[in-house]
Amino acid sequence: MRQKAWSNPLRIEDPETGAVRTVKTVRQAKTLLDRHWPAYHGSQYHRAERTCGEALEGRSAPSEARQAFIAAAVEAHFHIQ
Repeated sequence: MRQKAWSNPLRIEDPETGAVRTVKTVRQAKTLLDRHWPAYHGSQYHRAERTCGEALEGRSAPSEARQAFIAAAVEAHFHIQ
């Protein structure tokens, strides 16, 4: 699996912990989804997991993974910058 860089990085803040992370690649987004996501996993989370995995395998575009990740972050109440 390769890194798939986004042209515009995202800064997201976890409202519960205040942790701020910059996400620049599909790999970073997938890692964040897998390791640092809140316990609630809604439909957008599952879509982002699938789409990021597909992008890392070359079966979907990094831009699709970015949009899915943003939707999951909104669903989880992250603050996006």
